[in-house]
Amino acid sequence: MLTTELGACEWFVWDLRRSNLIEREQLDQVIGEFLGKNPGAEPPALAEYLKNHNVLTEFQAERLLQGKTQGFVLGPFTLMDALGSGSMGTVYKAQSKTDNKYYAVKVLPRRSMWNVRIARRKVRLFEQCQHRAVVPFVDVGTAGGMHYLAWPLVEGETLDKIVPNEGKLTPELTVQYALQTAEGLALCHQQSLFHGLLKPSNLMVSPEGQIRILDFGIGCLLAETEGESLVDTMSTANSVNSGLDCSSPESIMDPTNLTPIGDQYSLGCVMYYCLTGQYPFPDGTAVEKMMAHQHKQPTPIKTLAPDTPDELIAVVERLMHKSPASRYSGCAEFMEALRPFAPTGAVRNQPTLSIPRLKAPPTPAQRAASVIPAAREAAPRLTPRPVSPLPPRAPSAYSAAPGLRAAPAARPTPPPAIPVPVTKTVYPVAQIAPPAPEQTNPRLGTLGIVLVALLAAAASWAVSWLLASQGILPK
Repeated sequence: MLTTELGACEWFVWDLRRSNLIEREQLDQVIGEFLGKNPGAEPPALAEYLKNHNVLTEFQAERLLQGKTQGFVLGPFTLMDALGSGSMGTVYKAQSKTDNKYYAVKVLPRRSMWNVRIARRKVRLFEQCQHRAVVPFVDVGTAGGMHYLAWPLVEGETLDKIVPNEGKLTPELTVQYALQTAEGLALCHQQSLFHGLLKPSNLMVSPEGQIRILDFGIGCLLAETEGESLVDTMSTANSVNSGLDCSSPESIMDPTNLTPIGDQYSLGCVMYYCLTGQYPFPDGTAVEKMMAHQHKQPTPIKTLAPDTPDELIAVVERLMHKSPASRYSGCAEFMEALRPFAPTGAVRNQPTLSIPRLKAPPTPAQRAASVIPAAREAAPRLTPRPVSPLPPRAPSAYSAAPGLRAAPAARPTPPPAIPVPVTKTVYPVAQIAPPAPEQTNPRLGTLGIVLVALLAAAASWAVSWLLASQGILPK
């Protein structure tokens, strides 16, 4: 607990505590040592003392003296310095509490992000894009109502500063940087990831001469994903407008239409910038630049850079074709067209990315032909059981006698028949019994039939006479 009288530094110390930049015990110890030697010191003197002892950075001390205490700590990142403003927000140099490494953290405007779930899914995809040219998108989060994106911090200078300072680049150096960029893009395109905002300010050249692609991941977050977008429409439009000098015609018409084929157009604009020292459409308002990308052709490269080979100019012009279908089918084809212009050792003995060629899906017949042999190999092989030979049959009299056929084998005696009990069917009273089959007495001939008829007639006459004699029937 700090017991020293703070004096004029009281408000500054309280702001330090609210900023969460320094642990409470460390802060009390440092403040106590300073005020014990300098009683009555002013806040600027205390801030200078903290900077000299590496407790605060210049950036942190200046903001604290301005009364700004919020936003120094975002998740695991502590903001150390401001690097500049980029698309969608301000970029800071930050140190991670997790691994003590430095990262570039972009703080987005409030109310920009509203679906962090999509961003975290994209972060997992970028874990598979390990390439020297790609500075991967590693984290996204929300802290204190602010949203941030994070990339590993890299050192170097971007092309938008190199070209104005050193002038137009040679065709060989332009091709070298373009090939390195295309290698990184190809790997990400294989994972269905694209940049979407490629421009000279997003291409940094390291001290070793290696291109490093910055802001990789923002384009994927701007585009529609499953009917959703990470940022609102206004932020998307502002981001595209900030890169109008290299935006593809299709992304200008629809800011969410950011695709790998659109990265080709942007890279063509970057090559145009490196070769000529200016953007394809450097003049005019934002609307005029948008219309120019849609309908106009830039000043010919040959006019601005006469030493550029015609074949290389043809490659750049195809990259910058207005119609996406007229560009290259992919980065592999584009790199093959560029390699003849690359200087020897342009990639500094670093292996190039091997792009696997996609094969056509097999037909059903081919699939069956490959499955059946595999199934045969996988099936267990059956070993036939040995069959013992039949014992020799004893010779019979028939077989022993010459000229006689062998007697047929004796048939086996059939088993005795098993008597089957006959069940008599009994019909219920309510059921009509089945009619008996008609039978004819074989002993009753024609004479018998005549006698039966006469007896029936006599019986009928006797009955009638009896009834008449009794008065029942009339005579």
